[in-house]
Amino acid sequence: MSSNARIQTLSLTSLSDAWSDIVSNTRPQSRNTAGVDGVTINDFAENPKFYLLGLARALAGGYFQFSELRPVLIKKPSGKDRLICVPTVKDRIVQKALLNFLSEKYQSKLANSISYGFIKDRSVKDAAAVACDARARNAWVFKTDITAFFDTVDRGILEQVLVKTIRERSLHGLLISAMHCEVSPPFGRASQRRIAALGIEHGRGLRQGMPLSPFFSNLLLGAFDDQVIKAGIPAVRYADDLIFFGDSRQECVSISDFCRVQFAKINLTIPPLDSPASKSVIYAPHEPAEFLGLELAPSKHGYELRLSDKQRERIRDEILCYGSIKELLSRKVSLRTLGSVLRSKRNGYLAAYENCANIAEIEAQLNDLERKCLVKIYKDELKMDLPKLGAEAHTFLGLGP
Repeated sequence: MSSNARIQTLSLTSLSDAWSDIVSNTRPQSRNTAGVDGVTINDFAENPKFYLLGLARALAGGYFQFSELRPVLIKKPSGKDRLICVPTVKDRIVQKALLNFLSEKYQSKLANSISYGFIKDRSVKDAAAVACDARARNAWVFKTDITAFFDTVDRGILEQVLVKTIRERSLHGLLISAMHCEVSPPFGRASQRRIAALGIEHGRGLRQGMPLSPFFSNLLLGAFDDQVIKAGIPAVRYADDLIFFGDSRQECVSISDFCRVQFAKINLTIPPLDSPASKSVIYAPHEPAEFLGLELAPSKHGYELRLSDKQRERIRDEILCYGSIKELLSRKVSLRTLGSVLRSKRNGYLAAYENCANIAEIEAQLNDLERKCLVKIYKDELKMDLPKLGAEAHTFLGLGP
């Protein structure tokens, strides 16, 4: 049975399905990103049958090996670095095929009553809505996350959990090999120092960017979820982002202590309470509690979901990027497609936050941002004298009457 699971999971059909998933879920502007082998999704798409057949043979013959991950350093708005680890297209396909099988087979185990991150048929919106309902019953909130979670995962402990949980032993070798994927050493000492400064250590942590990393994280944190449920603590976990509900500040402090003890068992920690800029925060009943970019805010009828100011600022920065021709060219967006791209962005945000109480404000903000982008392109980049244009011209340019 175990051997059959490997054959079925990594068959040509399963690999083809995984390839289709990857293509459909990758933005066009990201399809020219290559792993260490230099092959992009667009390259692979030129002859997918050839590549997939070769991949299926390598897996069947037992000589397939995961490659190192190509590191890409990106500056955050704060000035700090963010490391993106890019697998090869072949590795992404194999991991996605494994993930498709495992997420379906172990759905009932992963989808416990508090876990919502990277679970089939569960979303950020679901997690926030459940949290809002929980706060209506227990108004005090303890919000925290796991300190540098993905970079500090103890692979030895994760491996033990994987072997114990995943019954298909023929898949263990590949899964453990994926778990141990490392970043390829970048060229230049400056880049090496920047990666080292992020706390990335060889042999420790899960590299973000691999399709299997979220599954591994839920696997590792399953025992913690079980302890929270057993203790009867109202909670919602989305990956390493956690929110708990209690009847008093003291109960929230006790929950913090409980988490610290439970995470210590798997060599993880949470930030201390009451330290400057700590991500461990206790919110009183009258205070909006932030969770996953949303706020669980007091309302006339209990608590409601609102898009936080911080998240609205992030959306603003993202949309205004489309007001630069240089940025548009880098994203392969032309003047012909700009309008549809902005509308798609707008509609995506509105769909994602449709349950927020301040959705009307969000829609007005998005409409205003779309207009600002167009004005910036026409006026600042293309040097149009917009005030001299009539109402019909403004309508034609998408600026309204």
